[in-house]
Amino acid sequence: MQLWEASAELLPDFPTVHRNLSFAYYNVAHDLTKASQAIDRAFALAPTDARLLLEKDLLAKKQNLSLQTRLTIFEAHLETVKKRDDLYIEYITTLNTLGHYQQALGLLESHIFHPWEGGEGKVSGQYVFALIESAKQLLDSDPTRAIELLEHTLVYPDNLGEGKLPNVKDTLSYYYLAKAHEAQGDVAKAKTYYQLATSGDIEPESVLYYNDQPADTILYQGLAYEALNLPEKARTCYHKLISYGEKHLFDDVKYDYFAVSLPATVVYAEDIRQNNRFYCRYLIALGNAGLGNNVSAQEQLAKLAHEDYSHQGVSRHLELVAN
Repeated sequence: MQLWEASAELLPDFPTVHRNLSFAYYNVAHDLTKASQAIDRAFALAPTDARLLLEKDLLAKKQNLSLQTRLTIFEAHLETVKKRDDLYIEYITTLNTLGHYQQALGLLESHIFHPWEGGEGKVSGQYVFALIESAKQLLDSDPTRAIELLEHTLVYPDNLGEGKLPNVKDTLSYYYLAKAHEAQGDVAKAKTYYQLATSGDIEPESVLYYNDQPADTILYQGLAYEALNLPEKARTCYHKLISYGEKHLFDDVKYDYFAVSLPATVVYAEDIRQNNRFYCRYLIALGNAGLGNNVSAQEQLAKLAHEDYSHQGVSRHLELVAN
C-alpha cells in the first residue's frame, strides 16, 4: 500500500494505481472513505473504462448510496455502462428497484446479452422481476394483459443469453397468474395456478453463493395455500421462514470452497456473516408478513431497507405489507 501511495504521488494521473489503492484501503485498512475517494479518482481519470465504473458502483452499494444517486451516475455515463453486460444489468436492476419497470423491460428486450461466469440468473431475474411487477399493477384494471406479461416470465427470450437454472422456481408467476385469472372470474384456472404455486420444497436454504435461490418463494407458497383454504399448510410455510431466520441468525458462516460457486466480482471483500444476518432478518420479516403481523413485518423491512437501499426483495415486500 505504501508503494502504491508513492506511485500515486509520482504519477497522480495514472488511474490503475488509484484503483489498486481503493482495494487496499477497503480490504486492508478498512477505510471506506479513502477507498471511495480513490476509486472516484481512478474513474475521473478514465471515465470510459467500464470496469472502473462497475467497481465504483460496487463500492457505492457498500456505502449504501441511494438508488437515485446510483441511477444518476449510470445515466451520466450511459455509453460506458453499455460496454459491459454485468454493468448494464446493474443499471437495469437499479431501474427495476426504483419501479421503472417498463424502462427496464425495454432495455432487457432490446439488448443482446452474453453469458458470463457469475452472471447466471441475473439477467433473467430482472426480466422476470420487471414482468411480474408490471403485471401486478394491472391485476385489477387489465387482468388479460397481466396474464400475457406473466406468461412471458415462464420462457426466456434468446437475447437474454441464458436458459432457466434448474433450481429457479416459477412460484411468483404462478401465484399472480392465479390472482389474474381470479380477477377475470375464472375460478378453475385460478385454482390450478394456486396449486402450481404451492409446489416445491418449503425448507429455506442459505444464499452464500451467487446461484443460491433466496427463500422469498416460500412466502408465496404460503399465500397460495391460504387461497386454497389450507391455512395450516400456509402457516407451516411462514413458520419455516421465521424458524430458519432465528436459528441461523448468529451462524459463523464460511465459504466451503472456492470453485465455480464464487466467480462474482468481489474486489471489495464481502462480510458474509453480516450478509447472513441480513438474510435471516429478512426471512423473519417475510414470515411475519405471511402470518399477518404487518406492523412487525413493516418495521423489520423498513430497518433492512435503511441498511441496504439496493435490496430488491426488501423494497418489493415493503410495498406488499404496506398494501
